[in-house]
Amino acid sequence: MRWLGAARRAHDIATDYARRRTAFGKPIGEHEGVGFMLADNEMDIHQSRLVIWHAAWVLDRGDPRNGPQGPAVRGGTHESSMAKVICSEAIWRVVDRSMQIFGGLGITDDTIVARLFREVRPFRIYDGPSEVHRWSIARRVLRAGGTTP
Repeated sequence: MRWLGAARRAHDIATDYARRRTAFGKPIGEHEGVGFMLADNEMDIHQSRLVIWHAAWVLDRGDPRNGPQGPAVRGGTHESSMAKVICSEAIWRVVDRSMQIFGGLGITDDTIVARLFREVRPFRIYDGPSEVHRWSIARRVLRAGGTTP
């Protein structure tokens, strides 16, 4: 959830900037390129929130057979690994897009978004690199004989 807060903050700052900054006679957020980045950010944040909620729900149930593939997936490990990879990579994209919306100003130390950009990169490594989680997800899927319907 901490990661999600950082992404939400970067997105909110970029959205506010896209409302205020004008180019070619209108706010930059009304230009298709920037508008699409804002929409993609919103979708990544929403998807991350849902994945976190689902992983928490599975963990709260405490049922050892609660994985989507049955007994081969124990106690929310599968969902936790998927949430870690999905969220850490989505949050990286959100902060990267938010920095892009600022243009040249985005890379200066004068913006909160630039600081967040430096801080969120390690999120993809904390609690195990995404590649390790992908490897364990793949092993569980293969052991269970398939994927979630």
